[in-house]
Amino acid sequence: MKSDTHPFSLSTSVTWAMFVFLIFTSCSGDSCFEIKRSESYAIVTGNNDDSLTMKAAAELEKYIELITSEDLITTGGSGQGGRTIFIGRESITDTALLAETVSLSRDGFIISAGSGSLLLAGNNGAADLHAVYTFLEEHAGCIWFTGSEQHVPRSKKISIPAGKKIYEPAFSFRVAHFPDRDNAQFVHRNRMSTFSEWGMFVHTFQTLMPPSEYFGKHPEYYSLVNGRRIQDGQLCLSNPEVIRILAENLGERMRAAPDKIYWSVSQNDCINYCECDGCRELYEKYGNISGAYIEMSNKIAARFPDKQISTLAYQFTRQAPVNIVPAPNVNVMFCSIECNRSMPLGDDPRSAGFVKDLSDWSALTKNIFMWDYVVQFRTYLCPFPNFHTIQPNIQLFHSHGIPMMFQQGSGRSWSDLAELKQYYISKLLWDPGLDGDSLINRFITTYYGQAAPYIREYFDLSHASLQSVAEVQSLDIYGLPSYYFSSFLSRDLVTRYHDLMDMAEEAVADDTVLLPRVLRARMSVDFAWLDYALNAGDTALSFIDRQPSGNSVSEEMMAALDSIVRNSEKTGVWAVSEHQYSLQEYREHVRRLVAMGVKENKVSPEELRSLTGMHQRYSVPGAASLADGIFGGRGYSQGWLGYEGEDMIIEITPKAPVETSRISMNFLCDHVSWIFLPTEIVIETSADGVLFNKVAGGTYETTSFDQDITPVHMEYEFPEAKAAKIRITAKSMKRCPEWHRGAGMPSWIFIDEIVVE
Repeated sequence: MKSDTHPFSLSTSVTWAMFVFLIFTSCSGDSCFEIKRSESYAIVTGNNDDSLTMKAAAELEKYIELITSEDLITTGGSGQGGRTIFIGRESITDTALLAETVSLSRDGFIISAGSGSLLLAGNNGAADLHAVYTFLEEHAGCIWFTGSEQHVPRSKKISIPAGKKIYEPAFSFRVAHFPDRDNAQFVHRNRMSTFSEWGMFVHTFQTLMPPSEYFGKHPEYYSLVNGRRIQDGQLCLSNPEVIRILAENLGERMRAAPDKIYWSVSQNDCINYCECDGCRELYEKYGNISGAYIEMSNKIAARFPDKQISTLAYQFTRQAPVNIVPAPNVNVMFCSIECNRSMPLGDDPRSAGFVKDLSDWSALTKNIFMWDYVVQFRTYLCPFPNFHTIQPNIQLFHSHGIPMMFQQGSGRSWSDLAELKQYYISKLLWDPGLDGDSLINRFITTYYGQAAPYIREYFDLSHASLQSVAEVQSLDIYGLPSYYFSSFLSRDLVTRYHDLMDMAEEAVADDTVLLPRVLRARMSVDFAWLDYALNAGDTALSFIDRQPSGNSVSEEMMAALDSIVRNSEKTGVWAVSEHQYSLQEYREHVRRLVAMGVKENKVSPEELRSLTGMHQRYSVPGAASLADGIFGGRGYSQGWLGYEGEDMIIEITPKAPVETSRISMNFLCDHVSWIFLPTEIVIETSADGVLFNKVAGGTYETTSFDQDITPVHMEYEFPEAKAAKIRITAKSMKRCPEWHRGAGMPSWIFIDEIVVE
């Protein structure tokens, strides 16, 4: 029996699980299997009781009915005169085909068609589902955009050429970390993986050995940094007690979840690795810090030979060790967090070190979990034109034999074109050799309907603009819109994107299905347009209309700000950043800055000078920038003046004495970057320029870690004073506090815009 002509014969022992009535017409003899209206056929699952196999049968019946618009009848009976669709391994009676399924991977499957029958089967129910959905996608034209949105074409028939095709994924583990990662429908329909086999997942030192439990009595278990043991760091891996406790505590968790296979024993999400003599000896022994972490992982893996112990190659452990090899059951999570995204990794000289590390690790082990990053985490709501890098990067990882792929997107939050990105990645993780542009075009054309040409133009313009300067313009996953004001987020381009989205919205204004999709797509464009108006200092596109007669608020821009918040509520797109900074919070931030910006400032830029030294990297254009009407953004590199480890003292000398009763200013709070609010603000005025009197101020205490990046507005009122000079002192804590991961290192103050009224 030839598998390319007739896949199997029907045995009387087969259990008939479901019958569906349709007509089948032959293409030309045995050249294809064809489903058409009106004559009966049967779906057979054999003796299979796998719930997912039964779901596969039910899904196939449902979608055939949707496609053909034929009422399908499920009955008992013989199905005589019809043709047969076999689903699952239990339905196979042909010995050769059965043997082929045995050789399939866990996710692999077969689609085999003859003139009278069709086989859709893998080794388990999930693979059977993969087979059904692939058949519907490739031969019926179905597309599953998201967990709740789909395209099901209408057709009189479904045809598949006779023959057999085996489907195997390029990667055994495939996750695109976007809103539909945990949606079972999206996962099955787009052949993704889940974390169902993971007991603990990443950055687990703090969980397995919490400082609150151990540090007080045993500080020696924790990192020695700059001569002192710290809680907010790593563990001392040269201490055998640490290894013992890690293994014991891990074992307790394993016993509570015996079905889980992967268990992460990995560094915390900070640096602060141990500098004690014992750990230094390990680093030297293995040529890199990572060697100590592999030694630790190997020791724990030996205790649990039936489990996979996962650890990180991340930041300070990214370089591969020498003189040690990960045990077979040690899984290495190799991370690309530092890399540039404006060019494919393999083509970018800036990423040469990363590619070398990738090669070095893959020479040591193939048990690698590749952790890649595909969105901008500091600003989810910002255009991030990196599609041209995704496919070549996935191909690079595949060429190094990487079996497991995790593409970290925006998690449960929506980001720029997230629907397209998660769909695109899901397809490439199964087959990196697909025609990427065809995938993109198919999605955009089908998902956005009449609005598709405008969405596609936005997509093409943003990518072309970045690619034209990719060799000098980095695309940073922790970037901000302001980083790109001279490239793909220039005034001309953000204005064009905004116009395109207006046209896209107009094209589907009356379509209740397509309009929400367009509104979601335009969120990132609208945000970039607004952020440019707020932070670029461009008088042609600004929230503030600056005229010789005075400043006023742009009502058009404020209306646009309200509009994006309304669209946020309609679309569910609300998170500006990884730390869940919302659009409502962003609006309040903008309102505060605009209110400050339209005030008449009684001092001019040239009247300000700093009496203490600004850091040279954050001093342009000096103290004059504190009264230029341009505000610092949500990142320290955007319009802020920085002071490292010392107080900030600003002296203002008006050309003529001024009457003042209110002074306002902005500081930045970004604990991740060691930037803190001042411990105290002191405002002094001098009537004669010599003697100063304190007129206002306040003290501020920072007692806990805050992951948010927050510009903080401070305003002080006092009895009116005539001032020939004004002095503003912001006192620094000088060093990061004990509870901070940078404890003992110089802390920062960042300030922008001082308004004297």
